[in-house]
Amino acid sequence: MKSLKEVMKATYGNGKEDIVLHGGDIATQQGYTNIPNHVLYSGIISSNAKLVYTMLLSYAYTRNHVFPGQERLAKQCGMSVRTVYTALQELDTQHFITVVHRGQGRTNLYVLHFQKR
Repeated sequence: MKSLKEVMKATYGNGKEDIVLHGGDIATQQGYTNIPNHVLYSGIISSNAKLVYTMLLSYAYTRNHVFPGQERLAKQCGMSVRTVYTALQELDTQHFITVVHRGQGRTNLYVLHFQKR
């Protein structure tokens, strides 16, 4: 059985997008940032992870795809690059996002999950 990362890479890995809204509907793609309740009320991720998730949503809503480097995320979230890296790992480990590494010199793909796992 394929892992979630393998399925996400096969589905989205060759696209031009750097963030994919997997499972989003028309109401969630109209240009506002609204954090899903399963993220907001989660007791298994930190407030830093919730903020980074929300910032990724903000980027995706306003541009549909972006190149959110960790330095940019850190500056806009008011945290260090290391803290952003840790938050992204936390979100990935807890299945709120899937980070697909696309290879040397290429940006990562961030798949944000709208459905509770």
